[in-house]
Amino acid sequence: MELQRHHPLATLQEAANLYNRYQAGAGFRAYVRGRMNLVLPAAALILLGAIACTAGAIVSVAGARAFLMLFVLLLAPFVLVGNLLVQAYLLFGWLENRAIAKGLKHGLEPEGPAGRWLRKNLGAEIGKFPPVPWVFAAVFILLPLALTAAAAPKLAAGLVAAYAVAIVLFARFDR
Repeated sequence: MELQRHHPLATLQEAANLYNRYQAGAGFRAYVRGRMNLVLPAAALILLGAIACTAGAIVSVAGARAFLMLFVLLLAPFVLVGNLLVQAYLLFGWLENRAIAKGLKHGLEPEGPAGRWLRKNLGAEIGKFPPVPWVFAAVFILLPLALTAAAAPKLAAGLVAAYAVAIVLFARFDR
């Protein structure tokens, strides 16, 4: 995953461009629609993970002062929507990279040792992940996940494990 160094507004523009490429690109749209049986569980996991992270962030601040709790409750919808959008951006960016690689009929990416191990032992060719918008990921994913880990470490660890397993399963069954 490469570091995205440009302005956060450029990330918003790239998200809009990704949506437009999905709408205009028949190959990308056909790729996603052809794998709907894999995309829907991934989308459900994203929804559940976003709800769990938002709830965990609220619970972790619950013992603080009342005005802080009110502030967190007011921010909760923004955290939930932001978490959903960042995760959806990353998922569809990854799917676009996979669609391009499958359409061009070449390997998904030069693999490192972890990718080679996953391909040989689990039959999962992960491919190239999109650039991570670190500002948005830190605010809407990492911070709520850290707050969730403070309140419920097993839940946070389970979420991270579920995401890792979902990526490997998607790559394994995407043939």
